[in-house]
Amino acid sequence: MSPRIRIYVGAYGSGKSEIALETALQWAKTREKVAIADLDLVNPYFRSRESLTELARAGVELLAPPGPLAGADLPIIVPQVRGAIEDPSKHLILDVGGDDAGSRALGTLAPYVEGQPWELWMVVNNYRPFTSDLEGLRATIERVEGSARLKVTHLVANPNLGPDTDRDLVEAGAARIAGFAEALGVPLGAVVMTADIADQMGVTELYGVPVIRLSRRLAPAWYEDPSRLSDSRDRRAQLIKPPLMR
Repeated sequence: MSPRIRIYVGAYGSGKSEIALETALQWAKTREKVAIADLDLVNPYFRSRESLTELARAGVELLAPPGPLAGADLPIIVPQVRGAIEDPSKHLILDVGGDDAGSRALGTLAPYVEGQPWELWMVVNNYRPFTSDLEGLRATIERVEGSARLKVTHLVANPNLGPDTDRDLVEAGAARIAGFAEALGVPLGAVVMTADIADQMGVTELYGVPVIRLSRRLAPAWYEDPSRLSDSRDRRAQLIKPPLMR
């Protein structure tokens, strides 16, 4: 069993909050006293607190600003988070924004995290700006580590273009991110894909790590709008063409 504290960080569009939520729900099936702390302070669209009912139904405790502050984009850290970090009986997931504000929020908790069994998983979507190549990812990791005062222990491959994602795009992106992990000397922790693509590929593991089957729960209303990306086919073809794989 992995350390009882897992921290997810990732840039905007990485899918970090979806993966944090999925992990919490999966942990609740095999572990007692599971909690998820929503420390994503910037992104108002993809927050674990939006799935409060589902988390409660699964027995997962959600640590987030209460009541009228639940939707606030403010550097609010509920006091219960520190208590959960220091509680050896609690399995805790921290959903942290990958921008400077989110990393600084994690940095305030770093002294308490360091004394506990923990991992920090950086979610990487190589089809997003700043993490599309090795140097961009390296700079992103260095920035996050500097603010968070904790080292990234694993990468998570989550190659996707939202509803425009297909098998070819996932396979190409996962190969690219696995290469990033090897070049950086940071272990790959998991590969993420939707359940339908995992079924198409017939995999439960890839590159020697588990496949996380994702069911999207946090998409905003505009996510399924077919006009969101008028050139999606051309864009996808550009992203998975051979030069990307070098």
